[in-house]
Amino acid sequence: MTMNWKLVVPLLAVAFIVASVDGMPGGVTDANMNDQATKDALQFAVAENNKATNDMYVWQVAKVVKAQMQVVAGMKYIFTVRMARTLCRKGGVAKDCAVHQDPAATYQCIFEVWSQPWLGAIQLIKNDCQA
Repeated sequence: MTMNWKLVVPLLAVAFIVASVDGMPGGVTDANMNDQATKDALQFAVAENNKATNDMYVWQVAKVVKAQMQVVAGMKYIFTVRMARTLCRKGGVAKDCAVHQDPAATYQCIFEVWSQPWLGAIQLIKNDCQA
């Protein structure tokens, strides 16, 4: 039996493309929120967001809606989170802050953090928050 390579090669190419879409280098994949590097990236984004607001109270993540990552000359983390206002004032020493119970004291943010840990570099490259 002889194989018709004109049919086999295109089929193999399609199979390879379909199989590699999720694991493609540079592709966006779901991030594991139990991973310490992912937690650190989100904590950095929240701290930078708090520095950028004029609010006298600290905001924290109430819910992680989506967490993704992408390999890009380092690691880019993309977080969609629901932020909630706490009862702690900025500049205070409290570590655990109760969340304000007013539902109006929440908003959604998309944070993108670019991390290059071997260089000690991390930066918030997107901070888009909507009420």
